[in-house]
Amino acid sequence: MSKGPLVSVVMPTYNQAMFVGEAIESVLNQTYNNYELIIIDNYSDDGTEEIVNSYAYQDKRIIYKKFSNKGIIATSRNIAIKMSRGYYIAFLDSDDLWFADKLKKVIEFYMMYPEIDLICNDEYFVQGDDKSIIKRARYGPYRKYRDLLFKGNSLSTSAVTVKKSKLLAAGMFSEDKRFVTAEDYELWLRLSKSCNIAYLHEVLGNWRVHEVSNSGSVDRHTESVSNVINHHFRQWPYKNTYYRLLLNKRRGAVLRGAGRSLLKSGDFISARSYLTRALKRYPFSLKTWILFSASLAQIKL
Repeated sequence: MSKGPLVSVVMPTYNQAMFVGEAIESVLNQTYNNYELIIIDNYSDDGTEEIVNSYAYQDKRIIYKKFSNKGIIATSRNIAIKMSRGYYIAFLDSDDLWFADKLKKVIEFYMMYPEIDLICNDEYFVQGDDKSIIKRARYGPYRKYRDLLFKGNSLSTSAVTVKKSKLLAAGMFSEDKRFVTAEDYELWLRLSKSCNIAYLHEVLGNWRVHEVSNSGSVDRHTESVSNVINHHFRQWPYKNTYYRLLLNKRRGAVLRGAGRSLLKSGDFISARSYLTRALKRYPFSLKTWILFSASLAQIKL
């Protein structure tokens, strides 16, 4: 293992002055302290730099670099991975936070099960200034490539810690513009081919939920996830009727997720459009039919 810090924490940020200080403090307050924190700032103009520097001046474990990622957050994460000295890489987005024993629990798990390459812990979904809990996110259970491709993403970036060697071997995050907002899912798919994945079912952090206020962001994310799925299915060796049915079920689920998000924001017309497309892809989903009925009745979820 590396003679430097055992863990490198990767935190990309852009105009997160409201949250980045709390995210940094959640790392500095860890009960496990053999780490470095690498913050890559996409030239924020809201005071983020001053906040980060106020912590970096006091703690030499913080490495701060300004870098223009041109709208591709994967590039920022890859720069940090290349700079890192740790044996393990842990990710934390600058609007999320960890609980104090996050790294301690993860490292203990690795020591108990050294054959594990990637660990994803549970999180709370929170919202608002008071971080009120929406729900507990229990990640998993998918560990294999086939399951992640045909059943869906079951990992969260701010909850993942992975061996750096595995990241490098997999080629790190894709910087393909088609995958922006879903680049994490695309990486988990590639890593699942070579990694032993484990889920640590302890809540070790908060994932901040930002309410969807426009269809544009939903459109972009849905297209990105669809691009990831289509890209990987093109590499799938078995393209018989069964797997095409699984593919359409998965595509329908992605469209249904978009419809659900738009229902929550009260955009019934856009929601109905997505849910109609979902039913065309896979008409056998009771969940989709229920949401479609809610869109017709204009019931905000």
